[in-house]
Amino acid sequence: MAITGRILVLLVVLFPLGAALLVPLFGRYARRPALLLALLHLGLTAALVGLTVPIMHYRAEQDNYRYTEEIVRFRPEYVPGDVAGKEGAAGRTRWNLWVFQPGPADRPGPKVQFYLGVDGLNLWLLPLASFMLIPAILASWESVTERRGLYYALLFLMQAGALGAFLAFDVILFYLFFELTLIPAFFLIGRWGSGTERRQAARTFFLYTLAGSLITLLGLISVILLFPNANGSVTFSLPDLMGNVQARLQAAQWQAQAGQPEALQQLQRQQTWLFVALLTGFLIKVPVWPFHTWQPQAYTVAPLGVTILLSALLAKLGTYGLVRIVLPLTPDAALHYGLAVVGTLAAVGIVYGALCAYNQKELKRLLAYSSLSHLGLLTAGLFAFNREGLSGAVLHMVNHGVTTGALFAALAFLWERYATTQTGVYAGLMGRYPRYAVIVFVLVLAAVGLPGLNNFVSEMLLLAGLFQARYPSGSGVGLAVVGAMGIFLSAWYLLTMLQQVFFRSVREPPLPAATGRQETLPDVRGREFWAFGIPAVLCLVLGLAPQLLLEAVRSDVRLLTVIGDQARGRAGLPPSPADPAPPLKPYQGAPPPNMPPGMMMPGGGAPPAGPRPPAAFPAPPGGAIPKGPAPLLPGAAPKVVTPRPTGQPMNQ
Repeated sequence: MAITGRILVLLVVLFPLGAALLVPLFGRYARRPALLLALLHLGLTAALVGLTVPIMHYRAEQDNYRYTEEIVRFRPEYVPGDVAGKEGAAGRTRWNLWVFQPGPADRPGPKVQFYLGVDGLNLWLLPLASFMLIPAILASWESVTERRGLYYALLFLMQAGALGAFLAFDVILFYLFFELTLIPAFFLIGRWGSGTERRQAARTFFLYTLAGSLITLLGLISVILLFPNANGSVTFSLPDLMGNVQARLQAAQWQAQAGQPEALQQLQRQQTWLFVALLTGFLIKVPVWPFHTWQPQAYTVAPLGVTILLSALLAKLGTYGLVRIVLPLTPDAALHYGLAVVGTLAAVGIVYGALCAYNQKELKRLLAYSSLSHLGLLTAGLFAFNREGLSGAVLHMVNHGVTTGALFAALAFLWERYATTQTGVYAGLMGRYPRYAVIVFVLVLAAVGLPGLNNFVSEMLLLAGLFQARYPSGSGVGLAVVGAMGIFLSAWYLLTMLQQVFFRSVREPPLPAATGRQETLPDVRGREFWAFGIPAVLCLVLGLAPQLLLEAVRSDVRLLTVIGDQARGRAGLPPSPADPAPPLKPYQGAPPPNMPPGMMMPGGGAPPAGPRPPAAFPAPPGGAIPKGPAPLLPGAAPKVVTPRPTGQPMNQ
């Protein structure tokens, strides 16, 4: 099954690339083949998720063992080209894309690796990226009539870039996939967008995001050069970089306890600049106020199928980058400035986006500003750097993607019939299209966080994380209050929109000449129900059973919480509220396939025999690591720490 999982990981990324090459061959008949290929891809993704969920649950049961280590790393599953081969899973790959400068065996040259894998942080983003392509295709069914083959090929290419970025554990590979999404989005907006401003919107979107991405690239290169492996070799492996950052910080902390704080202070100053550089590209991609100015215009002029992917997938690349890259590589700076600076910007965006949404007379712009407001809460919550905030952020990426993508898909219903989404020309649609009205009601109630629907759980976790958050210059209580205000404001403007569009006396815009008689316009048809009715049902399912998703992300969320608690300890703050691991219970059956060797077995027994990758742990410059009490987590019992032998880096 381990081999099957690795093959599925490859197919999840490579299948959309193959579809992008195949679909143009069908020309104007491409929409049905595109839909069929999207459904096949969803089946592949579902199979991968089905194999991975038991492993994630099993890993969550082993938290008592996994996080007693001084240095924690991401541990991806189903890594193609795993160095363990068929014998097990080491979570590392031997597949190299490019070796810059071959070196001696003890100090190999830097190499970009095809390092893909699945863990709790990206597990649920994969089905989101696969599923939301189907509404994007269905929403474009009638509205896109020119060069259909190329249009659907670019949609698949955008999906492939998002999936590759979600799965990548090599920072250069992550950046390549991250940038890949810009190219199809630029052409889709500029070529198939509506209105005279479509090309200007495409240029603005491309230049904004490219400029931010280049600054982020400088930050990634700086991290790579500043935090080499113990033997001095450069690595692009994200797990290795995480371990190297933690090792340097802990060694500097020991020096500070011995009366030499200069090393720790220097590292924290470096982290500040790295934090700013890494943050820039991700904040623009989300976007967060005031980096949002490209978003309303791009969302408005883009075809609705493209807008679905922009809101459901590309915005999540920004928040995912914050969780996957920024928090583990710059933990001290994220603690000091995450809520103080980014949280403040996000809070302004929550209120600003809500007020702008209320004032809009165009439904696509209303949903664009609504997305700005809701993503502000997500961004602030993840910088709480605690269990509730991070769990809520990972869950809200999925919930927001489903809800907002489905609302944009629902606008295709009006666009296909009337070729306009202006609110002032509609009224009384409840009597005209009752099935459509019911589905939109469900999606709007999900967006405002009604209990029982999906956004409620993730938003409450985000608010709980902010209420409990502490950072050196304050707490997150004020941000939590603003976040709650944003939820209230979203109910205000979305329910006002429902009142204007679906109630009062019936009013409809003039029909396009090719539409036919008004009496023949149907209510929701089968294709349209699949586009936004099925996502509405999914909102209910996710709202009633969120624990399935939360249990799968728990292990990797706790890993980030450990890193956050270490940063809080260096800042002299108490740890986040404890995340008590449940007592180990007997596991029914054999351990799931692909479990890494060295994992403690249920019941507290000794781990099975087998090698475990040692952590690179360089000594601080200027001498040996001083002995003395150095609790790794705030509140832990003091212990004597001695130098650990230097091990080999993970990617060798």
